[in-house]
Formats: sequence, structure tokens, C-alpha cells
Amino acid sequence: MEPMLTIPQAKPGAGGYREHDILIITETGNENITSYPYGPAFNIIG
Repeated sequence: MEPMLTIPQAKPGAGGYREHDILIITETGNENITSYPYGPAFNIIG
């Protein structure tokens, strides 16, 4: 399940926003190159 933020209609930036991981597939597995912090402390719209 992906975290999602929703901003109501008629508000600046209205819509839904999901956090995605960007994975590079390698011969031995994968490498997550997202490098973006996540969690409640970073879910701030200002």
C-alpha cells in the first residue's frame, strides 16, 4: 500500500499525491534510488 495525500477541490494544488519508489533492477536484486524522505514529518504542504 502506498501512502497518499489528498488536497480537496478548490484548494491550491488540489488532487491526490502518492509516494513512489524508483527501483533500478540489477543482476542481484534492485537498488532504490528514490532518496526522498518519507513519513509524517515530511507530509507537509506549505
